[in-house]
Amino acid sequence: MHVMTCARTRRAVVLASAVAALAALAPVAAADARPRLERFSIETLSSRADKVTGDDALVEVQVPSNVRVDRARVLRNGTDVTSALTPDAADPRRLVGVVGGLRKGINLLTADGGRGSLLATDALLVVNRAITGPVFSGPHQTPYVCRTAQSGLGEPTDANCSAPTQTTYFYRSTAGGFKPLADPASRPDDLAQTTTRAGETVDYVVRLESGTINRAVYRWAVLAGGGQTGTGWNHRLSYQFGGGCGTGYHQGTLAASAVLDDAMLRRGYAVATASLNTFGVSCNDVLSAETMMMVKERVIEGLHDAPVWTMGWGGSGGAIQQLMIASNYPGLLDGLVPAATFEDNSFAEPVDCRLLNRYFATGGATMTGAQRLAVTGYRSPATCLAWDSAFANVIVAEAGCDAAVPVELRYNALTNPTGARCTLWDNAVNVFGRDPATGFARRTLDNTGVQYGLKALKEGVISVDRFLDLNDKVGGYDNDGRPRAARAVADPQAIATAYRTGRITQGKGGLPDVPIIDARSYTDTAVDIHTYIHSYIVRDRLRKANGNADNQVMWRTAGAGAGPMNEAARDTMASWLDAIAADQSAAPKAGKVVANKPATAVDACWTTAGQRIDDPAELDATGPCTQLFPPASTPRLRAGQPLDSLTIKCQLRPVDPAEYGTLTPEQQARLNAVFPDGVCDYTKPGEHQQPLKGTWLSYGT
Repeated sequence: MHVMTCARTRRAVVLASAVAALAALAPVAAADARPRLERFSIETLSSRADKVTGDDALVEVQVPSNVRVDRARVLRNGTDVTSALTPDAADPRRLVGVVGGLRKGINLLTADGGRGSLLATDALLVVNRAITGPVFSGPHQTPYVCRTAQSGLGEPTDANCSAPTQTTYFYRSTAGGFKPLADPASRPDDLAQTTTRAGETVDYVVRLESGTINRAVYRWAVLAGGGQTGTGWNHRLSYQFGGGCGTGYHQGTLAASAVLDDAMLRRGYAVATASLNTFGVSCNDVLSAETMMMVKERVIEGLHDAPVWTMGWGGSGGAIQQLMIASNYPGLLDGLVPAATFEDNSFAEPVDCRLLNRYFATGGATMTGAQRLAVTGYRSPATCLAWDSAFANVIVAEAGCDAAVPVELRYNALTNPTGARCTLWDNAVNVFGRDPATGFARRTLDNTGVQYGLKALKEGVISVDRFLDLNDKVGGYDNDGRPRAARAVADPQAIATAYRTGRITQGKGGLPDVPIIDARSYTDTAVDIHTYIHSYIVRDRLRKANGNADNQVMWRTAGAGAGPMNEAARDTMASWLDAIAADQSAAPKAGKVVANKPATAVDACWTTAGQRIDDPAELDATGPCTQLFPPASTPRLRAGQPLDSLTIKCQLRPVDPAEYGTLTPEQQARLNAVFPDGVCDYTKPGEHQQPLKGTWLSYGT
């Protein structure tokens, strides 16, 4: 694996040495009396200048006051492209336009006032890559199954699953629902109107663009009254993230309904997403961040302006993406509204539950329901079963892929040992690297020293013999993800990589700099994996990393309360982000987030009748919201791991028999045999635990 920090965009100041020489020749007094010359300013608006894709970029040039606008000149690699830019109606000295014709690799954009204005020149290095990617996620995954036809885009036109861009229009009917609109300038009899957040009332016509970017199907939509793109746009972007957790090897599909979001569009937001922003297609946050960056670039070019801010929206795997992208690729998202939150995609619950379910069905078959819940920490016995059936296969090399990947392409230890290994780690092999001994991705899976049921034992719910039997027989996994008698052991290099590159959300990177409204529908007592405890884990990690979690708000509800809660989340986050954007102080980003927090951005819950109750969300709280929606736990927390722990693989300490009550000689001997190298010591950091190396990391590209 090769990890490198992307160089930040640098300005090339043309003729700097000449300027210095001229200044040296002038008398000091005259130099002091002469006002400083203004300079041109040139920026890329659609993306970072070092991460442009698709051979074009939306460019902004600010013309200094001592240069006539009609004499401004913009050059691309020496070729005049001034005609591609036009003055902004609100600021004639601001020239904006899409500059095309960029070559792959490094390009030089310059701006000057024409002949005799060299001292006012500015220049910008632009690095351009193919619209098919990659940019920073590393070499493309192979094999890779195209699914453009299933998304209505026709058969792929190349090996990168490309398809022609399509533009379609819809309108909102007065009876509700979206209908196709062949002529966007027409006005059907049942055409509805909408009043946006900006207070503008427009025809509710929507332009929807579909195509492929970064080998993903993308779609974005915006109001387009009268057929004019952006008529009614409130200059804000909602980026949608889909749930699940899959192991890739295919493009995924994406329906138009993914962005025909009435709740957002009627308020004037542009709405965008892509198939690789659904974690159920590929549970790879680096690939998701890269795809989002490229799609957002396309949206900005289409709208001819950058949004004031971008709000993330989505639950479960969509929540993971928001948290990890904000942490590791700051600037792509300005505010997060995660639902059904998990802190990252390294969670141990599905693998722990598969092992525990096997034990409950065999050696632990006589355990009562209460005893099993005391071990797992859940409020429903169905939760661990749901984890096992829904997600545990993502560690199984032969079984983790979904039906979109043909069986003949998949790994089989006997019949196809070089096939696609359908595990989370192989899906992110560019990040984790390969074990040279096997050729497989290095793996972080580990349960060595974990004392399953420790708290159940200490609470007297299970006996010492049951505790010993459970930990003796629970087992672990081999390198193909199959259960085995021995515990799982992580690759040390994979562990270090996970910490260093942000595969564990540590509460650092860009995460303290964004407001978070964690809006959860409570399902702890249902047949559901989305237990509430993970929102608390995010909060405790923020506190551990930054001393506070003031940028995070926790909301929860059930049943009919979801509608009012989600509407409040949209509006409160929008107000919060507007206030941050308007804050021109020199305060750091994290400080602006807290200083501009709306009064409604406090912990709260909504009853099933839709009534809001403001009430702190803390594990030791006793208020009405905690009574309505008490958080469950997890098998690792019940094994003694603290809530704020970042541990992947624990450091071990010797077994202390005194911690387990009075043991018989036989029990003590079995305890030592079950944990021959010791048990987890959660008073220490995890093995190979280290800080985040940095943000905007690149993996072999």
